[in-house]
Amino acid sequence: MRDVTVIEPAKGWLLPNLREVWQYRHVLLNFVNRNFRIAYRQTIGGPIYAVYNPFMTMVGYTLMLDGLFDAGQDISIPYPLFAFSALIIWTLFTNVVQNASMSLQRNSQLIQKIYIPRLIFPLVEAAMELVNFAIASVLLFGMMLAYGYFPSANILMLPVYLLLAVGTGLGIALIFAGFQARFRDANYVVQLITRFLFFVTPVVWVSSRLPAPFDTLYAYNPMAVVVEGFRWSLLGLGEAPSAFFTAFAFGVMVVLLLVGGLVFRRLETTIADVV
Repeated sequence: MRDVTVIEPAKGWLLPNLREVWQYRHVLLNFVNRNFRIAYRQTIGGPIYAVYNPFMTMVGYTLMLDGLFDAGQDISIPYPLFAFSALIIWTLFTNVVQNASMSLQRNSQLIQKIYIPRLIFPLVEAAMELVNFAIASVLLFGMMLAYGYFPSANILMLPVYLLLAVGTGLGIALIFAGFQARFRDANYVVQLITRFLFFVTPVVWVSSRLPAPFDTLYAYNPMAVVVEGFRWSLLGLGEAPSAFFTAFAFGVMVVLLLVGGLVFRRLETTIADVV
């Protein structure tokens, strides 16, 4: 007789089984390769579209904020470089939040047919966004060379802020992924969260213009640490975020990942029945 493996849902509040995810790592890599091919198949520009959104956003804010309101007067680097360097890391964060939170819904047919650790799907979306970020970084480095800016030893800290952006985004996405499969309007809540965070994060505005006490309060936003740390590590702009606020941001990320993991594992037991 053939061995039969019975898969039963876990009971109670547990974290996702990371060992099981590791055993399916080849599936994750294959899905990333598949999604990349599908995303740019039969397109003229191909991977160029990975930089379209942050680049055109940079152009718009440069014309409006810098051209009309002289938003770059308090910074020591060209405003297009100031804005684009933040927009690519911000785009990585928001795309991880939005796409990973919808990953179960997008793969509903596959979920109903075969068993794959559900955590694979949001991880695939996060990995895909890292690939797009790498493509956008090529344009950023091209802009840096064009403006005469070269990375210093600060660039060694860049992975820290990259990890913080992806981890925070994935934590938020895991909280909402299970709800997205049940309640389609949960996507609007995700959009509201990312939109609100955009306005309170110094992506296209200069934090030095903030009056007290907002000049201190804004730093408790983990994405403010990410954006300003990313600019500092690449362009040497300003000072590195303090150790306190960086540690606080990582604490928020860890809490979000833990809460997200618990909620995701709790809701995934019935995902196949409702997607």
